[in-house]
Amino acid sequence: MVQATLTVNNVKGLHIKPAGEMSRIALSRPCRVYLRVREYEVNAKSVLGILSAQVKCGEQITVVCDGEGEEYVLKEIEAAVNNRFGIE
Repeated sequence: MVQATLTVNNVKGLHIKPAGEMSRIALSRPCRVYLRVREYEVNAKSVLGILSAQVKCGEQITVVCDGEGEEYVLKEIEAAVNNRFGIE
């Protein structure tokens, strides 16, 4: 199991486009991927799950990956978050 705590810097937080991109990355490998945000723990392979956490700009999320391909998925999600999902 690997994990990283990241800060979301998109002005609108994790809205539909970044949530879709995060979900696409999470689905690329068979490992379990989830986000911890405040008191929520959501499935990162589900766009609706990510949207339900209502992550705002400046909030921290913990990405947890467990299983085959976990390191790849974590690295890709970290890069996407740090790059603001190519938005702004």
